[in-house]
Amino acid sequence: MSPLDELRPVSVEGIAPFPLADQPAPQLMWVKVADLVIDDRYQRPLNTSNWTAIKRIARDFRWSRFSPVMVAPVEGGRYAVIDGQHRAHAAALCGIRSIPAMVALVAPQEQALAFVEINTQQIRVSPHVVYRAALTAGEPWALACCEAVAAAGCHLMTRNNVSKNEKKPGQIYCIGLIRNLVNAGHGQAVTDGLSTLREYDSEATANYSDAFLAPWLGACAEHPGKREAYLNVLMARRPWLVISSADKLAEEDGRPKLACRREFFSMMMRHEGGDK
Repeated sequence: MSPLDELRPVSVEGIAPFPLADQPAPQLMWVKVADLVIDDRYQRPLNTSNWTAIKRIARDFRWSRFSPVMVAPVEGGRYAVIDGQHRAHAAALCGIRSIPAMVALVAPQEQALAFVEINTQQIRVSPHVVYRAALTAGEPWALACCEAVAAAGCHLMTRNNVSKNEKKPGQIYCIGLIRNLVNAGHGQAVTDGLSTLREYDSEATANYSDAFLAPWLGACAEHPGKREAYLNVLMARRPWLVISSADKLAEEDGRPKLACRREFFSMMMRHEGGDK
């Protein structure tokens, strides 16, 4: 397939148009970082987590990843940042003097409303979209996740808009779980845990669901290199009966079900593996 086959035009054919509100068009321009100000009446304060995010952007600053900030002119020839104060601070940390900005001619009240709208109504990018883009870009974490799952004969899915009836055995949808385990150094446990599932029952679609894989692979990560014990656990008692027993105890004790499920599988692995 040619890369051109992956490109699609901007098309709204067949959809009724929406009337545009009467408003001044914004200007696109380069604004000096020194002329930017933060209006604390509506902007969020910068705490430790915010500065961590700012430093992360600055540490690997790329213009290709920098979208223009949104600002509004205020008194004194300066510009209030409506959206993008993390990016603006990161640019300052890199010694950049000017950044691209969309200048909206709006009053302070409208600036605050714009801030709320941008930060609450924007479309959230799903982990599957992030993974697909990272895989296309050759990001190490995405390649490592793909390889860990593929080595077990499974497929880490790049989309999640699939109905329950359309899902097939070996299709893995829990991107966040796999990424966290691989990033923690448990890539081999992911491969071994999935391989054992396929050996136990390659056709059981439910065994590849998030509800099952989260406690199962979590337990495998706690007992790396115990593939024989993994299979013995699955053969000793039907895994969904184990989950049912764990859920019952979790309800009785008022504990999180996921933690209790993982503990049950982990306990059985210790027993099957001869751990003391």
